[in-house]
Amino acid sequence: MNQIFRENLKYILAVLIVWAITFPWILRNKDTILAKITLTYNSFFGYPNPRIAHQLIAKGDAVLDGRREGGTDFLQTINQFFTAEENTKGTILPLDLALMEKACLYFRSKEHVEDHFLELTWREKASDWGSPLFQRMAPQGELLLGPNPKEYWNSHIEAVLTALDYYKRALRFSGPELIAPKKIESVAWASCRPSEILLAYKTHMVETETYVLKKLADLEKVPSGLSAVQKRSVVLSSIKRSDFSEVSANDYLESLLRQILLTGMKNFSPREMDDIYERILYFVGADEREYLKFKFRRAELYFQLGKEDNTYYQKASIEFKESSNIQLASELEDINLPALLVHEFESKIKQAESLYKLKEYNKSLTILDSLKPKLRNVDERSVGGKKDDILKNYHNLNRSVLRKLGRYEEADEIPFNE
Repeated sequence: MNQIFRENLKYILAVLIVWAITFPWILRNKDTILAKITLTYNSFFGYPNPRIAHQLIAKGDAVLDGRREGGTDFLQTINQFFTAEENTKGTILPLDLALMEKACLYFRSKEHVEDHFLELTWREKASDWGSPLFQRMAPQGELLLGPNPKEYWNSHIEAVLTALDYYKRALRFSGPELIAPKKIESVAWASCRPSEILLAYKTHMVETETYVLKKLADLEKVPSGLSAVQKRSVVLSSIKRSDFSEVSANDYLESLLRQILLTGMKNFSPREMDDIYERILYFVGADEREYLKFKFRRAELYFQLGKEDNTYYQKASIEFKESSNIQLASELEDINLPALLVHEFESKIKQAESLYKLKEYNKSLTILDSLKPKLRNVDERSVGGKKDDILKNYHNLNRSVLRKLGRYEEADEIPFNE
């Protein structure tokens, strides 16, 4: 052995020297290296590859299905026997993802509460923490209490995370299919990882666009010299037209909406949010009722950005003005006209507020004055009751604008209790 070592010493030293030199570079660029390895791996097996994606999803499903049957290992059974209450000893309560999600939300809402105050009462366990899955385990005629939420969550979390890992691996191969993100969503809430949902749907969005762009490029339908924004417009147009049978416009739009509606965009930067709104507005089209709603939301985003960059208030003003154009939706069938009038009034107020932030007080006052004949739209029973918040904003903004213009007497005439 020593002789072999001595004979190969120079090679061993050479390897160690090379490793010592390259290790800092590898450590610094590990993410790029791993991404290239993943890309090579995917290209070797073909991408997208629904067969591999479905196999991985099936493995994740199998893990969860086994848990729904109450399956567990021997050590968990022994541990549960000594720690469980009398009515549940010797049993492992089956997996219920909805109950795990409830437990997650419960303990997040009690983050700063002492542990001994978290102990559930008998009534709470019986009324709040039951599950239809548990009923089959109850002896005839007896009530099976729900579990301790923390212990129940801990008893299944490893299996749920294993399934989540399979679903995330499937996402690498699923391409424009929406099945993997939906599977990730089903377990991410239960495992207290809502950010995984956002990542899944954003990945689906990007992968769908990448897939369509590649297909269009292969068919030579992408003109040369286009900017990134122009290429995206070509891709979105293709998705909306359903040029490729394997790409669903509805799935793509759902992926966009999920990023906003399910996660509240809390983990997105404002500029990322703007990209999503731009895509949604392209899909809903100016002739659909959802267009005004998303225009308003995008305007609110610009208004938020205006706190950091004053130029965004100008963009917000333009978007609020477009959002107030209810003629785009007023002729639609079964439209809720009173609610539409409230939307118009609120959009106009926000437009005036944006102009106020830009110190364009005369323009702001012109808009506010134009709303005086429309006060009844937010102050009558026909709209489901008086809209106090909207009215309060209207009067406060009106008062502030008048004071900025030096019209103090008129401002003081506006009652504060309105």
